[in-house]
Amino acid sequence: MRNILKAAGTFALVLACLFAASEAAAAIKPQWVRQGEDAMNRKRIADNYTFKVFHTWNADLSLLQDQRFDPLMTYVRELYGADALSMKLDTIESLQTDDVTYRISFKDASGDGTVYAKKVDEYCSFEDFETNQFGFEYYQLYAVSDKNILPVFDDFEIRDNANSTAAALSIIPGLGQIYKGDTFKGCGIIGTETLLAAGAIVSHIKYLDYQANADNGVPFADSWHSKAVSCKVARNIMAGAFAGVWIYNILDAAILPGGSRVIVKRPEGQKLTIEPSSSSAGVALTYRF
Repeated sequence: MRNILKAAGTFALVLACLFAASEAAAAIKPQWVRQGEDAMNRKRIADNYTFKVFHTWNADLSLLQDQRFDPLMTYVRELYGADALSMKLDTIESLQTDDVTYRISFKDASGDGTVYAKKVDEYCSFEDFETNQFGFEYYQLYAVSDKNILPVFDDFEIRDNANSTAAALSIIPGLGQIYKGDTFKGCGIIGTETLLAAGAIVSHIKYLDYQANADNGVPFADSWHSKAVSCKVARNIMAGAFAGVWIYNILDAAILPGGSRVIVKRPEGQKLTIEPSSSSAGVALTYRF
């Protein structure tokens, strides 16, 4: 009976842990937030721009949004030693698509400078810190060109997590959740399944031992048989719980949302333009693809 109660208690604890993990995973940060700009820069195809992640926080979300360009301007000013008073930000028609491209003009020690930037994605979350403080964390991902270079940005596509891939990986419990960015839940599932499997194996070994004693007619055979029955029930409960968590793990990976990711692709649909120019040698036409 004691083993049955222990098994039931373990199963209840498992369900509580999974529920807590599900609640904690309500908002999973995008992949680029979790992995950082170095991982994003390894995905670039073009080499005339750089991914930059800007992270600001404040209790006032509207203030963060009003000041959303400040980190970008600060980055350009510090990188090129630009004169702060000369800096100007405006928008132009995107170099390739209908998206907005920002142009930052400035003066530095070498003269006039221009940098182009394109916002790729943004993410905001509300955080309750251990210091009993709370506030919003605001993340922005920009593609920022080199100085005085008209860039050809790669194409960027924001995709939700690949649930089919996550479901396939979840054949090994927890891997699908980790793939989707929910490391907390994934590790919880791995730990839970490990404990349940270990408990079922130990209960089965005890069951075989107690049942052998009962079958051999050793003293107190009835007591050994009773213990064998309890261990068998505990084994079955833990094995059932293992199967239940495994099924839950697959459904969770296949259905529930995870962190989004940025897909970087070679730019498509670039248009051919013809620009006239003149020199001492005569008039020429320049073709740009």
